[in-house]
Parts: sequence; structure tokens; C-alpha cells
Amino acid sequence: MYLGLWTEIRPADDLSRLAERAAAVGFATLHAHFPEGCDERLARRLARAAAASGLAVVAVSGYANPLRPDDAPMGWSAAGLAGLVGLMPLLDARILVSWSGTYGAGLLDGHPDNGAPAALELLRRHVEELLPALDAAEAILALEPFHTHALGDAEGLAAFCAEVNSPYLGLVLDPPNLLPPDRWGDQAAEIAAQVAVLAPYIRLVHLKDMRLRGGAVDLPGPGQGVLDYPALLGAIRRADISAPLIVEHVPLDAAAAARRFVLAQAAASGV
Repeated sequence: MYLGLWTEIRPADDLSRLAERAAAVGFATLHAHFPEGCDERLARRLARAAAASGLAVVAVSGYANPLRPDDAPMGWSAAGLAGLVGLMPLLDARILVSWSGTYGAGLLDGHPDNGAPAALELLRRHVEELLPALDAAEAILALEPFHTHALGDAEGLAAFCAEVNSPYLGLVLDPPNLLPPDRWGDQAAEIAAQVAVLAPYIRLVHLKDMRLRGGAVDLPGPGQGVLDYPALLGAIRRADISAPLIVEHVPLDAAAAARRFVLAQAAASGV
């Protein structure tokens, strides 16, 4: 099992050192997020650093909110994503990750209009506007959902992808995003159902965890919560999903422990 690491990339970072550290603890790939933006110089620096350490950059992210397109909650507006797509060939990256979208004030906040047809139409237009750039870069947009978003359940996500029907659109599998706390009691069944419905569209898998802290949902790194990892990894195996697996929500100094945890869970579940 080859694992990748989600990591933030900033212009001031020592990218050679970052890549060396990620490779030294056993990661093979990177999902790069650019919270301060990315230009050609930064993309080339990251490409050189990754190649020198034997890493592949499999995904990049802007995490725009297509339902509030002028916002830049994680450094990127919806309009900025096309520019990021244009840089992907420099990194030999093929997956662009962005949110499925909410009208809420916060990225994870719900809104009563999220379930309205107008929300899906706005999301559809956002995807369609990116398709020419994705085509030119031979890249895929992988929408990352959340249960409060316009696409907040597996059935809705699958239906949206089927309707758009583009080879340049896919999804991120991230079960904690689709499991509110009142559904944590039967995770094995919930996760199996999600993976079965979403399998044809999964282009990237995020590995993190979930827990309650002070009554609020917290999404830490793998092994720091209550996610049923044998159920998740078993469902991925049964569905024969070959998408890259990315450990997220861990700093570099905790990445080795997170990787060991995932590999131990995979071995225990027969993956």
C-alpha cells in the first residue's frame, strides 16, 4: 500500500527539506495545497524538490467554494482555480481538489438553500467552466463533499457526477465528511454503502479521523478518533478502488505515526 501526505506549500518553505522529510518516513506521493497561492516559479520549485526525493505530486487543491465563488476561504476563489489547473502539468499532477460548496458563511456551515435546485445549477456551471482548462491539462476535478454542503450524501454526489457525465469530474472519498455524529453508531454499514455508491467516481481517498471535543466535531489525523478504519479499508479493497490514498490533518512531525497506524489497520483488515 502506497500512501501520500496532504501538505501545505508556501513560497517561503524549504521545499527540498519538506520533500526529504516526507520521503524519509515512507510517503510516496503528495497532495499539495497552496494557501498563499501558486505561480509558475513555486510550481517548478515543488516539482524539482519532489522529484529529487522520489515523490510524485498526485493532487493539488484550491478548495474554493463554488456557491460563494468570490470568497477565498482557503486561499482560492472559484475564478482562481483555472489558473491553478494551468500549473498542474508543471507538477505532473492530474487531480485538482475543491469543495462541493455551501451558501453558509463558513466552509462547513449548512444553509437552507444548499438543497435547492439553484445550488446544484450553480455548482454545475462552476464545473462546466473549468472543463476546458481541465481538458487542456489532462486533469480531473475531484469534488470534496461535506454533509452540510449542496452535495451532502453519497446518492446526491453520484447522481451529480452521472448527470455531468464528464471524464474530467470525480470525487474525493472522505467518510468523516459525510458522517454527522448521529450516524457514527453503525459506521461499518454506513461506510460500505457510501463506497459502493461512490466507487465509479472516486479519484482520491483522504485518510483522517473524527471525534467529539467539547461537544463539537473535530477532524484530526488517522488514529486520533473513532473512525472504523477496518471498515473503510475493507470497503476500498472490495470495491477495487485504485485511487491514491492521502493521509491528511497531520503535521510532518506526526506523519510517521499516522502512516504506521494506517498500515497496521490495513494489515489487520487484510488489505
